[in-house]
Amino acid sequence: MEFQEILTQFRSLGGVAENLTWRQGTHGSGLFAVNPRLPVRLHVPEQLLVAPQWVELDEAGSIRIAAKSHSSLSAKAVAFFEQYHQFFGWGNGGLKSATEHQRDLQALPPQLKNFLHILGGAEELKQKPTAKYCLQKYFVARQIGFKSESRLMPMVELINHAPDGLPYLVGDGVTVTGLVKDEILARYHSHLDSFHFFINYHFATPAHAALSCEVSVDVPDVGTLTIARNDHLADILGTIRIPKMTKDRAQMNLSFVEIANKHHPSQPRKTFASLMATHDVPDAVSQTLFDGLIEHNRQVLKELIQACRCHPSAMAKSLEKVASFQLTTIN
Repeated sequence: MEFQEILTQFRSLGGVAENLTWRQGTHGSGLFAVNPRLPVRLHVPEQLLVAPQWVELDEAGSIRIAAKSHSSLSAKAVAFFEQYHQFFGWGNGGLKSATEHQRDLQALPPQLKNFLHILGGAEELKQKPTAKYCLQKYFVARQIGFKSESRLMPMVELINHAPDGLPYLVGDGVTVTGLVKDEILARYHSHLDSFHFFINYHFATPAHAALSCEVSVDVPDVGTLTIARNDHLADILGTIRIPKMTKDRAQMNLSFVEIANKHHPSQPRKTFASLMATHDVPDAVSQTLFDGLIEHNRQVLKELIQACRCHPSAMAKSLEKVASFQLTTIN
């Protein structure tokens, strides 16, 4: 199927695709402006935003909308979605790419697995490259929050990522629009760090934020402070993401700790000190702890970079790039 054919189907179902085409570029396949002097516009209407739980694999391993979900979509929308993923997604290298990535993770030497374990990859390291799990990972990179749910966004998910790319506009659907010189790039997330981008999307990229690795620290006169990397467990206060904190006797648990933020350089330290103050940790102790976290993460990342150079492989080279991006953000 040619791209113009799927575009015709997309537009007939209410989609908008103006001044764009699909081809290969420096990021792999992606969407590009036809005329760089004119704005691009891509809009996926709500009726084409499919919930991941509506999707299943048939006996041939192809993506299908489950029969019980057909009532939520028109027959034309179902046909479009299934053909789109057959020719421009899952069936066009999506399954192969997810499977190879998972196999490469499993093939990492124990030393690199240990690093990845404390930097957000513990769940992925446990998973075999089954079609079911690869489909789950395939969806992670192709969905967006819409009306408090996760929805897959065909066509828009063909756009590659850049830290300063165009924003997603969510309203009666999902829209990306603006002037671009060549390839259309979107900003997937503003709060993820480089390791979370790697785990979720399987590529190395700079990030505006950096989270601490998983670590436990003994705090004098307080107890043990345990830090995870579960940044989905957060309270949102404007642009600030505040970690969830629990305390059990002499144990404090933080869902995550942001240790660097290029957009708000002083905020991570302030947020950490405020959380520590709620449990009567003196400010001087909080400042020392935060400095220690930064230095510990620097050391971990430097050791990871060195370990990657001692175990050369395509996956190790990717992890080295991710660690270097993370280190740059912290510095």
